[in-house]
Amino acid sequence: MNTTEISFTINSTIAKSFNQLGSIHINTAIDWDRFESVANAFVELIDAQVKNKESGADLHRWQLDFEGVRLYLTYEDISESFWLELEQPQDQEVLDFIATLIEKSND
Repeated sequence: MNTTEISFTINSTIAKSFNQLGSIHINTAIDWDRFESVANAFVELIDAQVKNKESGADLHRWQLDFEGVRLYLTYEDISESFWLELEQPQDQEVLDFIATLIEKSND
């Protein structure tokens, strides 16, 4: 799949409440079979490095490093939810910066 065909937006209806909890929910065309290509495109968009990949019965979870900050990119198949969360709440400014990268990617 061509990564230029993948777009990401922040789910604005729940972004504010979840952003306070150190995560942002991301809207994109994704399903279980497309997770790898969509996640790779997202990692490339924010210029992060994948440190670890885990998969379960209905969950993909990648540990990312973004400028020294540990994040988790997660996809849950049952709810078709795709989100990015911080490991440490004190790194909220990094998540805010990533949110601006996501928004700018649609300009």
